[in-house]
Amino acid sequence: ASLEPDHVRSLFFGDFASESKVYNEISDMTTLKTTVEGYLEEYNQMSTAPMSLVMFRFAIEHISRVCRILAQPGGHALLIGVGGSGRNSAAKLATFIKDFEPFQLEITRSYSMNDWKDDMRRLLMKAGADGKPTTFIFGDQQVKDEACLEDISSLLNSGDIPNLFAPDEKAEILEKMTAAAKTSGKKVDSTPLALYAYFIECVKNNLHVILTF
Repeated sequence: ASLEPDHVRSLFFGDFASESKVYNEISDMTTLKTTVEGYLEEYNQMSTAPMSLVMFRFAIEHISRVCRILAQPGGHALLIGVGGSGRNSAAKLATFIKDFEPFQLEITRSYSMNDWKDDMRRLLMKAGADGKPTTFIFGDQQVKDEACLEDISSLLNSGDIPNLFAPDEKAEILEKMTAAAKTSGKKVDSTPLALYAYFIECVKNNLHVILTF
């Protein structure tokens, strides 16, 4: 039998379509559709902003891809499409399926770069010091200044944003990372340099950036 493009499109992999949560090929499309619709229904019951989505094949393809990216430490995504094409919805639902924390900005007219820095501090503390798997969903309409893109570029490259934390905030981070290392049983030198490096390692493992442009 010859290999057709539709055969490749029909290849679905994931760890969310079975109770065992084992990453494997998903061959039963009917079960996959029912599973994703179940997650959507659960999301809508818990959310203050429910999503009215039709789970057709194209949407399920994208949600599966985003879930696969989120399953990888340091997995980030760029979702490109016109407004209303479902980029944010796919990111939110995939985040819910993976049981990660969504992180989005509340952009107002008075939103400033100081607000941005505060939000970035909260984001890195959540992913690094608190160790929570977190999805930062950020759209081009939220870019208030080019410096925001420079910070995101730095975050993607190094897991850190230069000069973000004040000395007292860094001291709090080091204290939290000392406790986190003890809890996890990870051997980390008690030097500030080693503890901050552990913080950045945790950020890289837990933080996933999804850009919707």
